[in-house]
Amino acid sequence: MNTEPSTRHSHALPELRLSLNLLYVGRLLLGMTTHSPNQEETLETLDEHIEEVTDELVATELLHEAALLAGDVLPPAEEVQP
Repeated sequence: MNTEPSTRHSHALPELRLSLNLLYVGRLLLGMTTHSPNQEETLETLDEHIEEVTDELVATELLHEAALLAGDVLPPAEEVQP
């Protein structure tokens, strides 16, 4: 059970974390395969995408923490996800 109050940014955090973890798994699996000339370009593209998702996750976490510090939390009725 999550005891931390929810903010309007809370719903995006699990999705971003999952996306980042899946990208890392894909990067690991792709790196384990045999190397080809196109693979280096694919790895670079994947690394760039990982950086973008990481930046978005960090920004969303900062917004969530700022909202908590400012007291901008959702009422308990809005915390329940349908």
